[in-house]
Amino acid sequence: MKAVVGIYDGVHEAGAALVVDGELVAACSEERFTRSKGQGGWPATAIDQCLAVGGVAPEDVDQVAFAGLVNPNPVLRLWRRRQASFRLDDGDFPGLSGSMRDRWMAWSQFQSPFPRMRSTDLPARLSRRLLSRVLRRPLRCQGIDAPISLHDHHRCHAGSAWLTSGFDPGLVVVCDGLGDGLCTSVYTAQGGRLTCVNEQPFPHSYGILYATICGMFGFRPFRHEGKLVGLAGHGDPDAVDVPFPFTGPVDQREFTWRLTGRSFPEIRRLQQHRREDVCAWLQRGVEDDVCGLIRHWLDRTGMSRVALSGGVFANVRLNQRISTMDGIEELFVFPHMGDGGLCAGAALLQANARPQKLAHVFLGPTCSEAEMERSLRAAGLSFTRPNDLPDAIAAVLANGGFVGRSTGALEFGPRALGHRTLYAPAHPAELVDSLNAKLDRFDFMPFAPAVLTESVADWMDVPESVRHTAGFMTVAVDATERMKERCPAAVHVDGTARPQLANDDAHPDMSAVLRAYEARTGTPVLINTSFNRHEEPIVHAPAEAIAAFLKADLDALALGPFFVSRSQP
Repeated sequence: MKAVVGIYDGVHEAGAALVVDGELVAACSEERFTRSKGQGGWPATAIDQCLAVGGVAPEDVDQVAFAGLVNPNPVLRLWRRRQASFRLDDGDFPGLSGSMRDRWMAWSQFQSPFPRMRSTDLPARLSRRLLSRVLRRPLRCQGIDAPISLHDHHRCHAGSAWLTSGFDPGLVVVCDGLGDGLCTSVYTAQGGRLTCVNEQPFPHSYGILYATICGMFGFRPFRHEGKLVGLAGHGDPDAVDVPFPFTGPVDQREFTWRLTGRSFPEIRRLQQHRREDVCAWLQRGVEDDVCGLIRHWLDRTGMSRVALSGGVFANVRLNQRISTMDGIEELFVFPHMGDGGLCAGAALLQANARPQKLAHVFLGPTCSEAEMERSLRAAGLSFTRPNDLPDAIAAVLANGGFVGRSTGALEFGPRALGHRTLYAPAHPAELVDSLNAKLDRFDFMPFAPAVLTESVADWMDVPESVRHTAGFMTVAVDATERMKERCPAAVHVDGTARPQLANDDAHPDMSAVLRAYEARTGTPVLINTSFNRHEEPIVHAPAEAIAAFLKADLDALALGPFFVSRSQP
Protein backbone atom coordinates (compact mmCIF):
# COMPACT_ATOMS: atom_id res chain seq x y z
CA MET A 1 0.00 0.00 0.00
CA LYS A 2 1.23 3.50 -0.89
CA ALA A 3 -0.50 6.33 0.97
CA VAL A 4 -0.07 9.97 -0.11
CA VAL A 5 -1.54 12.89 1.83
CA GLY A 6 -2.25 16.06 -0.16
CA ILE A 7 -2.45 19.42 1.64
CA TYR A 8 -3.46 22.93 0.72
CA ASP A 9 -2.66 25.39 3.52
CA GLY A 10 -3.40 28.76 1.93
CA VAL A 11 -5.23 31.83 3.21
CA HIS A 12 -8.60 30.36 2.26
CA GLU A 13 -10.19 26.97 1.51
CA ALA A 14 -7.55 24.91 3.34
CA GLY A 15 -8.02 21.18 3.03
CA ALA A 16 -6.53 17.71 2.82
CA ALA A 17 -6.86 14.61 0.66
CA LEU A 18 -5.68 11.01 0.83
CA VAL A 19 -4.70 8.89 -2.16
CA VAL A 20 -4.07 5.18 -1.59
CA ASP A 21 -2.54 3.13 -4.40
CA GLY A 22 -3.43 5.83 -6.91
CA GLU A 23 -7.08 6.18 -5.86
CA LEU A 24 -8.61 9.23 -4.19
CA VAL A 25 -10.21 7.74 -1.06
CA ALA A 26 -10.73 10.77 1.19
CA ALA A 27 -10.84 14.56 0.94
CA CYS A 28 -12.34 17.32 3.05
CA SER A 29 -12.12 21.04 3.79
CA GLU A 30 -11.09 22.48 7.14
CA GLU A 31 -14.08 24.85 7.21
CA ARG A 32 -16.47 21.96 7.81
CA PHE A 33 -14.85 21.33 11.19
CA THR A 34 -13.96 24.85 12.36
CA ARG A 35 -17.34 26.19 11.11
CA SER A 36 -15.58 29.26 9.68
CA LYS A 37 -16.50 29.81 6.01
CA GLY A 38 -13.47 29.61 3.73
CA GLN A 39 -11.15 28.63 6.59
CA GLY A 40 -7.48 28.96 5.68
CA GLY A 41 -4.25 28.00 7.40
CA TRP A 42 -3.09 24.60 8.56
CA PRO A 43 -5.83 21.96 7.97
CA ALA A 44 -5.08 19.83 11.03
CA THR A 45 -8.56 18.36 11.46
CA ALA A 46 -8.99 17.70 7.74
CA ILE A 47 -5.71 15.73 7.73
CA ASP A 48 -6.79 13.64 10.72
CA GLN A 49 -10.23 12.99 9.22
CA CYS A 50 -8.80 11.91 5.87
CA LEU A 51 -6.52 9.39 7.57
CA ALA A 52 -9.47 8.08 9.61
CA VAL A 53 -11.68 7.73 6.51
CA GLY A 54 -8.92 5.88 4.65
CA GLY A 55 -7.98 3.70 7.62
CA VAL A 56 -4.36 4.87 7.42
CA ALA A 57 -2.29 5.46 10.55
CA PRO A 58 -0.13 8.63 10.57
CA GLU A 59 3.05 6.56 10.69
CA ASP A 60 1.97 4.66 7.58
CA VAL A 61 1.86 7.75 5.33
CA ASP A 62 4.48 7.33 2.61
CA GLN A 63 4.55 10.87 1.15
CA VAL A 64 3.05 14.31 1.73
CA ALA A 65 2.33 16.59 -1.23
CA PHE A 66 1.73 20.31 -0.77
CA ALA A 67 0.00 22.47 -3.37
CA GLY A 68 1.84 25.68 -4.20
CA LEU A 69 5.31 27.13 -3.71
CA VAL A 70 4.62 30.86 -3.99
CA ASN A 71 0.89 30.66 -3.33
CA PRO A 72 0.33 30.24 -0.41
CA ASN A 73 2.67 33.17 0.19
CA PRO A 74 5.86 31.75 1.81
CA VAL A 75 5.87 34.61 4.34
CA LEU A 76 2.43 33.58 5.55
CA ARG A 77 3.48 29.94 5.75
CA LEU A 78 6.33 31.07 8.02
CA TRP A 79 4.06 33.42 9.98
CA ARG A 80 0.98 31.29 10.67
CA ARG A 81 -0.41 33.63 13.29
CA ARG A 82 -0.58 36.45 10.74
CA GLN A 83 -1.99 34.11 8.10
CA ALA A 84 -4.88 33.26 10.39
CA SER A 85 -5.94 36.93 10.51
CA PHE A 86 -5.69 37.58 6.77
CA ARG A 87 -8.91 37.42 4.77
CA LEU A 88 -8.97 37.27 0.99
CA ASP A 89 -12.72 37.92 1.03
CA ASP A 90 -12.46 41.42 2.50
CA GLY A 91 -15.15 43.57 0.86
CA ASP A 92 -12.60 46.37 0.33
CA PHE A 93 -10.68 44.27 -2.20
CA PRO A 94 -7.93 44.82 -3.14
CA GLY A 95 -7.68 46.03 0.46
CA LEU A 96 -5.55 49.12 0.02
CA SER A 97 -7.30 51.09 2.73
CA GLY A 98 -7.72 50.52 6.43
CA SER A 99 -4.93 49.66 8.86
CA MET A 100 -1.27 49.45 8.04
CA ARG A 101 -1.48 45.68 8.60
CA ASP A 102 -4.28 45.33 6.05
CA ARG A 103 -2.42 47.41 3.49
CA TRP A 104 0.76 45.40 3.99
CA MET A 105 -1.10 42.10 3.64
CA ALA A 106 -2.80 43.28 0.44
CA TRP A 107 0.51 44.52 -0.93
CA SER A 108 2.23 41.20 -0.22
CA GLN A 109 -0.56 39.27 -1.96
CA PHE A 110 -1.15 41.43 -5.04
CA GLN A 111 1.52 44.11 -5.52
CA SER A 112 4.77 42.70 -4.19
CA PRO A 113 7.08 40.50 -6.32
CA PHE A 114 5.36 37.39 -4.91
CA PRO A 115 2.27 37.27 -7.17
CA ARG A 116 4.46 37.49 -10.27
CA MET A 117 6.90 34.85 -9.07
CA ARG A 118 6.72 31.45 -10.76
CA SER A 119 7.35 28.12 -9.09
CA THR A 120 10.20 27.63 -11.58
CA ASP A 121 11.94 30.90 -10.65
CA LEU A 122 15.19 30.68 -8.71
CA PRO A 123 13.86 32.20 -5.43
CA ALA A 124 10.98 29.72 -5.38
CA ARG A 125 13.30 26.79 -6.09
CA LEU A 126 15.67 27.90 -3.33
CA SER A 127 12.78 28.19 -0.88
CA ARG A 128 11.80 24.53 -1.28
CA ARG A 129 14.25 23.30 1.35
CA LEU A 130 13.28 26.00 3.87
CA LEU A 131 9.57 25.42 3.29
CA SER A 132 9.99 21.67 3.63
CA ARG A 133 11.58 22.15 7.05
CA VAL A 134 8.88 24.58 8.14
CA LEU A 135 6.05 22.34 6.92
CA ARG A 136 7.52 19.24 8.51
CA ARG A 137 6.99 20.55 12.04
CA PRO A 138 3.17 20.58 12.14
CA LEU A 139 3.12 17.23 10.32
CA ARG A 140 5.24 15.65 13.02
CA CYS A 141 2.89 17.05 15.63
CA GLN A 142 0.21 14.93 13.95
CA GLY A 143 2.42 11.84 13.89
CA ILE A 144 3.39 12.06 10.19
CA ASP A 145 7.08 11.78 9.33
CA ALA A 146 7.23 11.26 5.57
CA PRO A 147 9.06 12.85 2.63
CA ILE A 148 7.58 16.18 1.53
CA SER A 149 7.11 17.49 -2.01
CA LEU A 150 5.78 20.86 -3.19
CA HIS A 151 3.82 21.10 -6.45
CA ASP A 152 3.00 24.04 -8.71
CA HIS A 153 -0.41 25.60 -7.97
CA HIS A 154 -1.79 25.50 -11.52
CA ARG A 155 -0.41 22.04 -12.15
CA CYS A 156 -2.31 20.82 -9.07
CA HIS A 157 -5.52 22.29 -10.48
CA ALA A 158 -4.80 20.60 -13.80
CA GLY A 159 -4.00 17.29 -12.11
CA SER A 160 -7.24 17.35 -10.11
CA ALA A 161 -9.30 17.75 -13.30
CA TRP A 162 -7.35 15.42 -15.57
CA LEU A 163 -6.86 12.54 -13.16
CA THR A 164 -10.55 12.44 -12.18
CA SER A 165 -11.96 12.95 -15.68
CA GLY A 166 -10.84 9.65 -17.19
CA PHE A 167 -9.63 11.55 -20.29
CA ASP A 168 -6.49 10.35 -22.06
CA PRO A 169 -6.03 12.12 -24.40
CA GLY A 170 -7.66 15.35 -23.32
CA LEU A 171 -7.26 19.10 -23.10
CA VAL A 172 -7.02 20.56 -19.59
CA VAL A 173 -7.73 24.24 -18.92
CA VAL A 174 -7.11 26.05 -15.62
CA CYS A 175 -8.44 29.54 -14.92
CA ASP A 176 -8.42 31.26 -11.53
CA GLY A 177 -7.43 34.44 -9.72
CA LEU A 178 -3.77 33.69 -9.18
CA GLY A 179 -1.51 30.76 -8.40
CA ASP A 180 2.29 30.55 -8.50
CA GLY A 181 2.46 33.44 -10.95
CA LEU A 182 -0.24 32.18 -13.35
CA CYS A 183 -3.88 33.11 -13.92
CA THR A 184 -4.74 30.83 -16.87
CA SER A 185 -2.97 27.76 -18.22
CA VAL A 186 -3.64 25.07 -20.83
CA TYR A 187 -2.32 21.51 -20.85
CA THR A 188 -2.44 18.50 -23.11
CA ALA A 189 -2.88 15.17 -21.36
CA GLN A 190 -1.80 12.19 -23.41
CA GLY A 191 -0.08 8.90 -22.76
CA GLY A 192 -0.14 9.49 -19.03
CA ARG A 193 1.71 12.80 -19.35
CA LEU A 194 0.52 16.33 -18.58
CA THR A 195 2.22 18.97 -20.74
CA CYS A 196 1.72 22.74 -20.37
CA VAL A 197 1.22 24.40 -23.77
CA ASN A 198 -0.02 27.88 -22.80
CA GLU A 199 0.32 30.24 -19.83
CA GLN A 200 -1.25 33.57 -18.93
CA PRO A 201 0.75 35.21 -16.11
CA PHE A 202 -0.36 37.56 -13.35
CA PRO A 203 -1.90 40.19 -13.48
CA HIS A 204 -3.86 39.09 -16.58
CA SER A 205 -6.55 37.48 -14.48
CA TYR A 206 -10.28 36.98 -15.02
CA GLY A 207 -10.55 35.85 -11.39
CA ILE A 208 -9.07 39.12 -10.12
CA LEU A 209 -11.51 41.05 -12.32
CA TYR A 210 -14.42 39.10 -10.82
CA ALA A 211 -13.09 39.70 -7.29
CA THR A 212 -12.72 43.43 -7.94
CA ILE A 213 -16.31 43.78 -9.16
CA CYS A 214 -17.49 41.69 -6.20
CA GLY A 215 -15.87 44.21 -3.88
CA MET A 216 -17.28 47.11 -5.88
CA PHE A 217 -20.82 45.87 -5.26
CA GLY A 218 -20.21 45.18 -1.56
CA PHE A 219 -19.99 41.40 -1.96
CA ARG A 220 -17.13 39.29 -0.64
CA PRO A 221 -14.33 38.74 -3.19
CA PHE A 222 -13.21 35.16 -3.81
CA ARG A 223 -16.48 33.97 -2.27
CA HIS A 224 -19.47 35.71 -3.85
CA GLU A 225 -18.58 35.57 -7.54
CA GLY A 226 -21.55 33.25 -8.03
CA LYS A 227 -23.82 36.15 -7.14
CA LEU A 228 -22.45 38.06 -10.13
CA VAL A 229 -23.35 35.11 -12.36
CA GLY A 230 -26.86 35.12 -10.92
CA LEU A 231 -27.23 38.87 -11.46
CA ALA A 232 -25.97 38.58 -15.05
CA GLY A 233 -29.19 36.84 -16.07
CA HIS A 234 -31.11 40.00 -15.13
CA GLY A 235 -28.90 42.42 -17.10
CA ASP A 236 -28.09 43.74 -20.57
CA PRO A 237 -24.36 43.70 -21.46
CA ASP A 238 -24.87 46.22 -24.26
CA ALA A 239 -26.00 48.83 -21.72
CA VAL A 240 -22.40 49.12 -20.45
CA ASP A 241 -20.20 51.42 -22.55
CA VAL A 242 -16.89 50.40 -20.91
CA PRO A 243 -14.54 48.32 -23.11
CA PHE A 244 -13.89 44.84 -21.75
CA PRO A 245 -10.43 45.16 -20.14
CA PHE A 246 -8.58 42.41 -22.00
CA THR A 247 -6.78 42.73 -25.32
CA GLY A 248 -4.48 40.73 -27.60
CA PRO A 249 -4.54 37.30 -29.30
CA VAL A 250 -6.80 34.66 -27.76
CA ASP A 251 -3.84 32.76 -26.28
CA GLN A 252 -2.00 35.88 -25.03
CA ARG A 253 -4.72 38.07 -23.54
CA GLU A 254 -3.55 41.02 -21.44
CA PHE A 255 -5.43 42.82 -18.68
CA THR A 256 -5.49 46.53 -19.57
CA TRP A 257 -6.42 48.02 -16.18
CA ARG A 258 -3.67 49.06 -13.78
CA LEU A 259 -3.91 49.11 -10.01
CA THR A 260 -3.15 52.63 -8.79
CA GLY A 261 -3.86 54.07 -5.36
CA ARG A 262 -6.72 52.19 -3.74
CA SER A 263 -8.22 50.52 -6.78
CA PHE A 264 -8.53 50.46 -10.57
CA PRO A 265 -9.48 53.94 -11.84
CA GLU A 266 -11.72 52.37 -14.51
CA ILE A 267 -14.02 51.08 -11.77
CA ARG A 268 -15.56 54.55 -11.51
CA ARG A 269 -17.02 54.21 -15.01
CA LEU A 270 -18.60 50.86 -14.17
CA GLN A 271 -20.16 52.29 -11.00
CA GLN A 272 -22.33 54.52 -13.19
CA HIS A 273 -24.21 51.48 -14.53
CA ARG A 274 -26.78 49.07 -13.06
CA ARG A 275 -25.09 46.16 -11.32
CA GLU A 276 -27.16 43.68 -13.35
CA ASP A 277 -25.86 45.20 -16.59
CA VAL A 278 -22.25 45.24 -15.33
CA CYS A 279 -22.53 41.56 -14.39
CA ALA A 280 -23.96 40.70 -17.82
CA TRP A 281 -21.09 42.66 -19.43
CA LEU A 282 -18.57 40.79 -17.30
CA GLN A 283 -20.15 37.40 -18.02
CA ARG A 284 -20.19 37.94 -21.77
CA GLY A 285 -16.60 39.19 -21.84
CA VAL A 286 -15.22 36.25 -19.86
CA GLU A 287 -17.24 33.74 -21.88
CA ASP A 288 -15.97 35.19 -25.16
CA ASP A 289 -12.34 35.17 -24.02
CA VAL A 290 -12.27 31.73 -22.41
CA CYS A 291 -14.20 30.08 -25.23
CA GLY A 292 -11.85 31.72 -27.73
CA LEU A 293 -8.86 30.26 -25.89
CA ILE A 294 -10.38 26.78 -25.78
CA ARG A 295 -11.40 26.96 -29.45
CA HIS A 296 -7.81 27.87 -30.34
CA TRP A 297 -6.35 24.85 -28.55
CA LEU A 298 -9.02 22.42 -29.70
CA ASP A 299 -8.15 23.35 -33.27
CA ARG A 300 -4.40 23.12 -32.68
CA THR A 301 -4.44 19.79 -30.83
CA GLY A 302 -7.38 18.02 -32.48
CA MET A 303 -8.57 16.89 -29.04
CA SER A 304 -12.25 16.58 -28.23
CA ARG A 305 -12.41 16.00 -24.46
CA VAL A 306 -11.92 18.97 -22.14
CA ALA A 307 -11.35 19.00 -18.37
CA LEU A 308 -11.63 22.24 -16.38
CA SER A 309 -10.46 23.42 -12.97
CA GLY A 310 -9.74 26.69 -11.14
CA GLY A 311 -12.16 29.04 -9.42
CA VAL A 312 -13.35 30.75 -12.61
CA PHE A 313 -14.96 27.45 -13.66
CA ALA A 314 -17.33 27.61 -10.71
CA ASN A 315 -19.21 29.75 -13.27
CA VAL A 316 -21.86 27.31 -14.51
CA ARG A 317 -23.05 29.57 -17.33
CA LEU A 318 -19.51 29.77 -18.69
CA ASN A 319 -19.29 25.99 -18.48
CA GLN A 320 -22.58 25.68 -20.35
CA ARG A 321 -21.31 27.81 -23.19
CA ILE A 322 -18.09 25.77 -23.37
CA SER A 323 -20.14 22.56 -23.50
CA THR A 324 -22.00 23.79 -26.61
CA MET A 325 -18.82 24.46 -28.61
CA ASP A 326 -18.39 22.44 -31.79
CA GLY A 327 -15.93 19.60 -31.48
CA ILE A 328 -16.32 18.92 -27.75
CA GLU A 329 -17.23 15.29 -27.26
CA GLU A 330 -17.14 15.40 -23.46
CA LEU A 331 -16.65 18.10 -20.82
CA PHE A 332 -15.67 17.54 -17.19
CA VAL A 333 -15.40 20.13 -14.42
CA PHE A 334 -13.59 19.05 -11.27
CA PRO A 335 -16.27 19.29 -8.54
CA HIS A 336 -14.05 21.21 -6.10
CA MET A 337 -12.69 23.50 -8.79
CA GLY A 338 -11.48 26.28 -6.47
CA ASP A 339 -8.37 26.27 -4.29
CA GLY A 340 -10.05 23.85 -1.90
CA GLY A 341 -9.52 21.13 -4.50
CA LEU A 342 -5.75 21.66 -4.79
CA CYS A 343 -5.04 19.13 -2.06
CA ALA A 344 -6.56 16.38 -4.21
CA GLY A 345 -4.56 17.44 -7.27
CA ALA A 346 -1.28 17.49 -5.31
CA ALA A 347 -1.88 14.01 -3.87
CA LEU A 348 -2.90 12.51 -7.22
CA LEU A 349 0.13 13.98 -9.00
CA GLN A 350 2.54 12.79 -6.32
CA ALA A 351 1.01 9.31 -6.41
CA ASN A 352 1.48 9.13 -10.20
CA ALA A 353 -2.20 8.25 -10.46
CA ARG A 354 -3.73 7.26 -13.78
CA PRO A 355 -6.77 9.08 -15.19
CA GLN A 356 -10.02 7.50 -14.03
CA LYS A 357 -13.58 8.79 -14.01
CA LEU A 358 -14.67 10.15 -10.63
CA ALA A 359 -17.72 8.26 -9.43
CA HIS A 360 -18.70 10.53 -6.53
CA VAL A 361 -17.34 13.05 -4.03
CA PHE A 362 -18.65 11.50 -0.83
CA LEU A 363 -15.08 11.50 0.48
CA GLY A 364 -15.41 12.95 3.97
CA PRO A 365 -16.17 11.46 7.36
CA THR A 366 -19.48 9.92 8.40
CA CYS A 367 -21.35 10.23 11.69
CA SER A 368 -22.58 7.23 13.66
CA GLU A 369 -26.24 6.53 14.35
CA ALA A 370 -25.41 6.59 18.07
CA GLU A 371 -24.09 10.17 17.75
CA MET A 372 -27.19 11.17 15.78
CA GLU A 373 -29.51 9.73 18.40
CA ARG A 374 -27.61 11.37 21.28
CA SER A 375 -27.76 14.74 19.52
CA LEU A 376 -31.50 14.46 18.88
CA ARG A 377 -32.17 13.58 22.52
CA ALA A 378 -29.89 16.38 23.74
CA ALA A 379 -31.90 18.84 21.62
CA GLY A 380 -35.14 17.58 23.14
CA LEU A 381 -36.58 16.60 19.76
CA SER A 382 -39.14 13.87 19.22
CA PHE A 383 -38.13 11.53 16.43
CA THR A 384 -39.09 8.31 14.71
CA ARG A 385 -37.28 5.69 12.64
CA PRO A 386 -39.61 5.14 9.65
CA ASN A 387 -39.58 1.88 7.71
CA ASP A 388 -39.78 3.95 4.51
CA LEU A 389 -37.78 7.11 5.17
CA PRO A 390 -37.72 8.32 1.52
CA ASP A 391 -41.53 8.25 1.47
CA ALA A 392 -41.71 10.13 4.78
CA ILE A 393 -39.48 12.83 3.26
CA ALA A 394 -41.52 12.87 0.05
CA ALA A 395 -44.79 13.26 1.98
CA VAL A 396 -43.58 16.49 3.58
CA LEU A 397 -42.27 17.81 0.26
CA ALA A 398 -45.50 16.92 -1.56
CA ASN A 399 -47.34 19.11 0.95
CA GLY A 400 -45.05 22.05 0.17
CA GLY A 401 -42.66 21.60 3.08
CA PHE A 402 -38.86 21.92 3.35
CA VAL A 403 -36.70 19.02 4.56
CA GLY A 404 -33.09 19.00 5.76
CA ARG A 405 -31.24 15.77 4.93
CA SER A 406 -27.97 14.66 6.56
CA THR A 407 -26.62 11.17 5.98
CA GLY A 408 -23.53 9.23 4.96
CA ALA A 409 -20.12 10.63 4.08
CA LEU A 410 -19.57 14.37 3.79
CA GLU A 411 -19.38 15.80 0.25
CA PHE A 412 -16.04 17.26 -0.91
CA GLY A 413 -16.53 20.63 -2.54
CA PRO A 414 -18.92 23.57 -2.47
CA ARG A 415 -22.04 21.68 -3.61
CA ALA A 416 -24.41 19.62 -1.50
CA LEU A 417 -25.12 16.51 -3.53
CA GLY A 418 -27.60 14.60 -1.41
CA HIS A 419 -25.74 13.88 1.82
CA ARG A 420 -25.95 17.36 3.37
CA THR A 421 -28.89 18.68 1.36
CA LEU A 422 -31.97 20.79 1.90
CA TYR A 423 -34.87 19.57 -0.25
CA ALA A 424 -37.79 21.71 -1.37
CA PRO A 425 -40.52 21.33 -4.01
CA ALA A 426 -39.86 23.27 -7.21
CA HIS A 427 -43.43 24.55 -7.53
CA PRO A 428 -44.83 27.19 -7.16
CA ALA A 429 -42.46 30.00 -8.16
CA GLU A 430 -43.34 31.96 -5.00
CA LEU A 431 -41.67 29.23 -2.96
CA VAL A 432 -38.32 30.85 -3.77
CA ASP A 433 -39.14 33.88 -1.60
CA SER A 434 -40.05 31.71 1.38
CA LEU A 435 -36.95 29.55 1.08
CA ASN A 436 -34.69 32.59 0.62
CA ALA A 437 -36.11 34.10 3.79
CA LYS A 438 -35.50 30.94 5.80
CA LEU A 439 -31.91 30.66 4.58
CA ASP A 440 -31.18 34.42 4.62
CA ARG A 441 -30.22 34.31 0.93
CA PHE A 442 -30.33 36.91 -1.82
CA ASP A 443 -33.51 36.82 -3.89
CA PHE A 444 -31.73 36.97 -7.26
CA MET A 445 -29.86 33.70 -6.72
CA PRO A 446 -31.42 30.70 -8.49
CA PHE A 447 -32.01 27.40 -6.73
CA ALA A 448 -30.72 24.21 -8.34
CA PRO A 449 -32.80 21.14 -9.20
CA ALA A 450 -32.03 17.49 -8.58
CA VAL A 451 -33.54 15.13 -11.13
CA LEU A 452 -33.44 11.41 -11.88
CA THR A 453 -31.00 10.78 -14.72
CA GLU A 454 -33.36 8.54 -16.66
CA SER A 455 -36.10 11.20 -16.57
CA VAL A 456 -34.04 14.30 -17.32
CA ALA A 457 -34.90 14.60 -21.04
CA ASP A 458 -38.46 15.68 -20.20
CA TRP A 459 -37.25 18.49 -17.96
CA MET A 460 -33.88 19.79 -19.17
CA ASP A 461 -31.76 19.73 -22.30
CA VAL A 462 -28.65 18.00 -20.96
CA PRO A 463 -26.21 17.20 -23.79
CA GLU A 464 -24.57 13.79 -23.66
CA SER A 465 -21.22 15.58 -23.37
CA VAL A 466 -22.01 16.81 -19.84
CA ARG A 467 -24.08 13.91 -18.44
CA HIS A 468 -21.25 12.87 -16.12
CA THR A 469 -20.23 16.30 -14.86
CA ALA A 470 -23.88 17.29 -14.35
CA GLY A 471 -23.92 14.72 -11.56
CA PHE A 472 -21.78 17.21 -9.60
CA MET A 473 -23.89 20.32 -10.29
CA THR A 474 -21.10 22.09 -12.21
CA VAL A 475 -22.83 23.15 -15.44
CA ALA A 476 -26.00 25.00 -16.41
CA VAL A 477 -28.39 23.67 -19.06
CA ASP A 478 -31.53 24.93 -20.77
CA ALA A 479 -34.83 24.10 -19.12
CA THR A 480 -37.64 22.63 -21.22
CA GLU A 481 -41.05 24.30 -21.41
CA ARG A 482 -42.39 21.54 -19.17
CA MET A 483 -39.74 22.36 -16.58
CA LYS A 484 -40.53 26.07 -16.71
CA GLU A 485 -44.22 25.35 -16.23
CA ARG A 486 -44.06 22.58 -13.61
CA CYS A 487 -40.88 23.53 -11.69
CA PRO A 488 -40.52 27.32 -12.00
CA ALA A 489 -38.74 27.70 -8.64
CA ALA A 490 -35.74 25.79 -10.04
CA VAL A 491 -35.44 27.78 -13.29
CA HIS A 492 -33.40 30.97 -13.48
CA VAL A 493 -34.71 34.12 -15.16
CA ASP A 494 -32.60 33.32 -18.25
CA GLY A 495 -34.33 29.95 -18.73
CA THR A 496 -31.45 27.83 -17.45
CA ALA A 497 -31.06 25.46 -14.53
CA ARG A 498 -28.01 24.03 -12.74
CA PRO A 499 -28.98 20.38 -12.32
CA GLN A 500 -27.69 17.50 -10.32
CA LEU A 501 -28.40 14.27 -12.16
CA ALA A 502 -29.01 11.51 -9.62
CA ASN A 503 -28.61 7.80 -10.26
CA ASP A 504 -28.91 4.71 -8.09
CA ASP A 505 -25.19 3.89 -8.21
CA ALA A 506 -23.69 7.26 -7.19
CA HIS A 507 -26.64 8.80 -5.30
CA PRO A 508 -28.80 5.99 -3.88
CA ASP A 509 -30.28 8.06 -1.05
CA MET A 510 -31.23 11.00 -3.29
CA SER A 511 -32.56 8.71 -6.00
CA ALA A 512 -34.85 7.01 -3.47
CA VAL A 513 -36.23 10.39 -2.33
CA LEU A 514 -36.82 11.51 -5.93
CA ARG A 515 -38.59 8.25 -6.78
CA ALA A 516 -40.82 8.54 -3.73
CA TYR A 517 -41.63 12.15 -4.61
CA GLU A 518 -42.39 11.18 -8.21
CA ALA A 519 -44.74 8.45 -6.97
CA ARG A 520 -46.68 11.07 -5.00
CA THR A 521 -46.62 13.97 -7.46
CA GLY A 522 -45.65 12.66 -10.92
CA THR A 523 -42.53 14.90 -10.88
CA PRO A 524 -39.00 13.47 -10.42
CA VAL A 525 -37.55 16.95 -9.74
CA LEU A 526 -36.79 18.67 -6.44
CA ILE A 527 -34.86 21.75 -5.41
CA ASN A 528 -31.56 20.68 -3.89
CA THR A 529 -29.65 23.37 -2.03
CA SER A 530 -26.92 23.10 0.58
CA PHE A 531 -27.97 22.34 4.14
CA ASN A 532 -26.79 25.53 5.84
CA ARG A 533 -27.84 29.11 6.26
CA HIS A 534 -26.24 31.86 4.20
CA GLU A 535 -22.54 32.45 4.99
CA GLU A 536 -22.26 29.27 7.07
CA PRO A 537 -20.33 26.17 5.96
CA ILE A 538 -22.43 23.17 4.97
CA VAL A 539 -23.32 21.18 8.07
CA HIS A 540 -21.25 18.18 9.10
CA ALA A 541 -22.02 16.83 12.60
CA PRO A 542 -25.54 15.90 13.77
CA ALA A 543 -25.64 18.81 16.23
CA GLU A 544 -24.97 21.22 13.34
CA ALA A 545 -27.74 19.69 11.24
CA ILE A 546 -30.16 20.01 14.16
CA ALA A 547 -29.15 23.64 14.77
CA ALA A 548 -29.64 24.50 11.09
CA PHE A 549 -33.02 22.73 11.07
CA LEU A 550 -34.23 24.71 14.07
CA LYS A 551 -32.73 28.05 13.02
CA ALA A 552 -34.21 27.87 9.52
CA ASP A 553 -37.54 26.62 10.88
CA LEU A 554 -37.70 23.75 8.40
CA ASP A 555 -40.66 21.40 8.29
CA ALA A 556 -38.69 18.19 8.78
CA LEU A 557 -35.23 16.80 9.43
CA ALA A 558 -34.04 13.43 8.13
CA LEU A 559 -30.89 12.66 10.13
CA GLY A 560 -29.47 9.30 9.10
CA PRO A 561 -32.34 6.82 9.65
CA PHE A 562 -34.15 9.18 12.03
CA PHE A 563 -36.99 11.55 11.14
CA VAL A 564 -38.16 14.70 12.91
CA SER A 565 -41.34 16.42 11.75
CA ARG A 566 -42.81 19.69 12.96
CA SER A 567 -46.23 18.04 12.82
CA GLN A 568 -45.19 15.38 15.33
CA PRO A 569 -46.48 15.83 18.87
